[in-house]
Amino acid sequence: MATGKVLGLTGSFGYIGRRLLERLKRSEDFERVLCTDIIEPKEKLPERFEYHHCDILDGEKLHRIFKEGKVDTVLHLAFIANPIRNREFEHEVDIAGTRNVLNACESLGVRKLVVTSSDCAYGFFPDTPDYLTEDAPLRATPGFPYAENKVEMEKIVAEFAERVKSCSVVVIRPCTVFGPNVKNQTSDAMKQPFILGFTGCDPIMQFIHEEDAVEGFYLALVKDVRGAFNLAADEGLRYREMAKVIEKPFLALPVWLIYPLVEALYRLHLLPFGKAELSYIRYPLSMSIERIQKELGFRPKYSTAEALMAFMDTLK
Repeated sequence: MATGKVLGLTGSFGYIGRRLLERLKRSEDFERVLCTDIIEPKEKLPERFEYHHCDILDGEKLHRIFKEGKVDTVLHLAFIANPIRNREFEHEVDIAGTRNVLNACESLGVRKLVVTSSDCAYGFFPDTPDYLTEDAPLRATPGFPYAENKVEMEKIVAEFAERVKSCSVVVIRPCTVFGPNVKNQTSDAMKQPFILGFTGCDPIMQFIHEEDAVEGFYLALVKDVRGAFNLAADEGLRYREMAKVIEKPFLALPVWLIYPLVEALYRLHLLPFGKAELSYIRYPLSMSIERIQKELGFRPKYSTAEALMAFMDTLK
């Protein structure tokens, strides 16, 4: 039975958004779903789903759509996930876009807000301990725009949550989402004839299947919870173990060689990322998932290895 609640989505037709809509179609937790995005839906939406063309940077239009639709729950997915060469625009979308969402939520008295962050908000450093809990400090990796933006975004969301007590704010910090439909720099790396790593480094890597990631977001929407939640499938795999799972040879190169090589390729426009992003494979972090299992009842269907293979099987 529908509850009368109205969900407003940003980034509705991105990688996660499209799959979340499929999950919402099987649910009656929301009477109506307002889908905002600059991407048009590829097919006709069910009757209780509405599409509104809206740029996340157009705060007035977003506010009007949510107000006219009587939105009481919001899921903010409109971020730039893959690196681009315009850092100023990336920052504007991630930060100014989030401020527009927060302003709308505060003005309209939205009761529940779920925001997408990332494990990258914890930062990639040599002294980071394994299996971080949600109360670990957030540290932006210098020169890594995606991580820097996530830390700044979480700060303004935390300020909003402290100021607007009437709104239950949830921040989801997923690890790398993977599966048969993934298209990002990590999946591009998996297509290469070998897995590149650093000599002497064998860190933990966590991946979560796209279907499980969607379920995590869905539970955050419908459960009566607040605060931050790590989202991962399990304890992950060591980097060399990951290479074995996907049946790729592991090529380890010294630090002094990889950094200038990657920076040169970036400057030649042969790579979409520069040397700062190498911290992701030199110092990957791992997260504890105890809280999301306990408070949201999250039980993933796929392991890290199975999430990886769900993508690799599409290459055969």
